[in-house]
Amino acid sequence: MKLYPNLLDHAAADEMPPLLRVHALREAGRLWPRRAGFAAPVLLLTLLGTVLAAVATEGTGDALRLPLLGLIALNLLVQALGGWPGVLGFLVRRLGGGFKAAAAPTGRSRTAVVMPIHNEDPAAVFAAIGAMARAIAASSLRGVDLFVLSDTRDPHVAAEEEAEFATLRAEAPAGGPLIRYRRRTGNARRKVGNLADFCARWGGDYDYMLVLDADSLMSPGAIATLVGLMDANPGVGIIQSVPYPVGRETPFARAQQFAQRLYTSMLVEGLTWWQQSDGNYWGHNAILRIAPFVRHCELPVLPGREPWGGEILCHDVVEAGLMRAAGYGVWVLPEILESYEALPANLVDFAARERRWCQGNFQHTALLRRPGLRSVGRFHLAYGVLNYLCGPFALAFLALATADVWLGGGAMAALRPGASAAAAGLVAVTAFLLYGAKALTLADAVLDPAQARAYGGRKRLLASAALEQLAAFATTPLLLVFYTRYTLALLRGRTVRWDAQARDDRGVSWQEGWVRMRVPFLVGLAWLALLLPLGVTWLLWAAPLLTGLLIAVPLAVLSSRAGLGRALRRAGLLLIPEEIRPTAILRAVRAGAAVQPPAPQPSSAAASVSTTSIRRDTSGLVQT
Repeated sequence: MKLYPNLLDHAAADEMPPLLRVHALREAGRLWPRRAGFAAPVLLLTLLGTVLAAVATEGTGDALRLPLLGLIALNLLVQALGGWPGVLGFLVRRLGGGFKAAAAPTGRSRTAVVMPIHNEDPAAVFAAIGAMARAIAASSLRGVDLFVLSDTRDPHVAAEEEAEFATLRAEAPAGGPLIRYRRRTGNARRKVGNLADFCARWGGDYDYMLVLDADSLMSPGAIATLVGLMDANPGVGIIQSVPYPVGRETPFARAQQFAQRLYTSMLVEGLTWWQQSDGNYWGHNAILRIAPFVRHCELPVLPGREPWGGEILCHDVVEAGLMRAAGYGVWVLPEILESYEALPANLVDFAARERRWCQGNFQHTALLRRPGLRSVGRFHLAYGVLNYLCGPFALAFLALATADVWLGGGAMAALRPGASAAAAGLVAVTAFLLYGAKALTLADAVLDPAQARAYGGRKRLLASAALEQLAAFATTPLLLVFYTRYTLALLRGRTVRWDAQARDDRGVSWQEGWVRMRVPFLVGLAWLALLLPLGVTWLLWAAPLLTGLLIAVPLAVLSSRAGLGRALRRAGLLLIPEEIRPTAILRAVRAGAAVQPPAPQPSSAAASVSTTSIRRDTSGLVQT
C-alpha cells in the first residue's frame, strides 16, 4: 500500500528494482501541478496586494513609498505562505483529494518508542510511559519497546527518575512491552546526542524509532498506524504525525489548544498535498527508519561561534532535509491520530520557547547552500527564518507608516475610509490571507453536526472561535515585538540557554509579568503617544495591534490563571473533543496520575546505575 503513488519518491531507495527506477524518472513531471497549486496563488496574491498598494500610494514621494511597498510585499509573502495552505487544504478535502491511508503492521519489524528527557518532572514522564505500556499490553500491537533516555543533570531529579522507574517496574503488566531507562553520564549535543547514543547502543536491534518529547503521548492505534505505513513503504524515512495539544487549563493554553485542534488538520492537508514526500519533521511524535537516519542524518557542526555557529539547535528540519536528500521520503500525516503533546501554559514560557526556536532557525541560513538538499528542503529552512523575520518586517512597516502620517505623506492617507478602492482591495487581500483558511475551516466544522458536537455544539463552537480570535489579536503584536528583539539580539551575538521547558500550569506573577512584558508595553505606549495627535482615524487603524501592546502585562498575568481557564471550561468555551470525550490513552494517564502510589527511594547503588531495563521472561518482569 502506498500513501502517494509517486515512484520518484522511492527511486533512491535500496529496495527499488532498476526497472522501477526507470519508471520513476517518467513520473517526475507529476509533481509540478501540485507545486504550482501552492506557489502560483502565493505569488499571485502577494503580487496583487503589492500592486494594489502601489496604486493606492500614487503621488507619494519615493523616499518613503518605495520602502513601504517593499515591506508590504514582504509581509504579504509571509502571510500568503502561512495562509494559503489552509485554503488549499479546504479545497482538497472538498474535491475529494484529501489524505486517506491505513496500514496494519506486518509483525516482522521492531520499533523502539524513545522519550528523551532532561530535568523533567519524573512523575509526569513515567505516568505517560506507564499508561502507554499498559495500553500496548492490552492491545494486539507487538514488536514495540519503550525507552526513557535521560540527560538529567540534577542529582535530585535523577534520583526521582530512578524511583519512578522502580515503581513502574513493580507495576508493569505481564506480557507488556519491554521498558528501559537509561541515564547518560554526560549530555553532549543535547537531544541529538541523546538519540545518537540510543542508536549506537540499541539501534541495530530495531527497524524504527518513534521519537517522543517529555510531554508527548500516543495510543497503540496511532503507533500501529505509523509502524504499518513504514512497513508498507520501505522508501520512506520519516513519517510525522500531527501532535494535538491537550491537558492545559490556563486561558492562554486553552486558546492555543482550541486553535490547533480546530485549524491544524486542514492546514496540514494543504501542505501535504503539495509537498508529498518532501514533508517536514518536527522533532517528536514521529517515526524514523533507523538505518538511513544513522547513515545519512548526522548533523554538521556549523562554522563560527554561537549564536550563528556551533551545534545546530533546531535539528529536526535539517534531519528531514538530509533524509530527503538521501532519497527517502518524509511524510506528514494530516489525518487526526491519537497523538498528543502539551503546550507552554503561559505567554512568558511560550515566548521563551520561541526565542530558542528563533536562534535555531536562524542558524539554518548557513545550510541553505548545502550541496545535495532538495529545493523543498531549502524552502523549509528558508521559511523557518522568514517566519521569525515577520516581526521586524511588520514593526518596520508600522514605523514607516507612522512616520509617513506625521510627515503628511499620501501613502497612509490612502487608507482613510472611502479614500481609495485600491486600498480597500489591499485590506481585503490581507484579510483573506490572515483569516480565509480559519473562516473556511470554522464553517466546515459548524456545518458538520458531528464536528460541531465534538466542540460542544454550534453555539459554543462559534463563541469559542470568537474568543480565540480575540486572544490572537491580543498576542500577535507581542510576538512581533519579541521576534524583533530576538533578531536584534542575534545580530548582537547574544545566545540563549536551552534548558528544560516548564510543562505545568504555572501562573505568572505581576512582578514577572512586568519584567517580561514591559518592553512590548513601552513600545505600545510610545506608539500611542505618536498617534494621539493624528486623530481618531489612525487610532482606529492601529487599535488591533496597539491594544495588545498596551495590555501586555495584565494579559500575561491573567491568561496564566488556571482558575479562569477552568471557569471557561465549565462555561463550555474553548473546549476540544478530547475534553468532551477523552480517548482511552488520555483516561489511562489521568487515572494513573491520580492513584499513583508513593515511589520507593532508590538505594545508593541503584542511583549510580546508568543503564536499567525491564525484560520479559516466563516469570514476569525482572530488572537487569
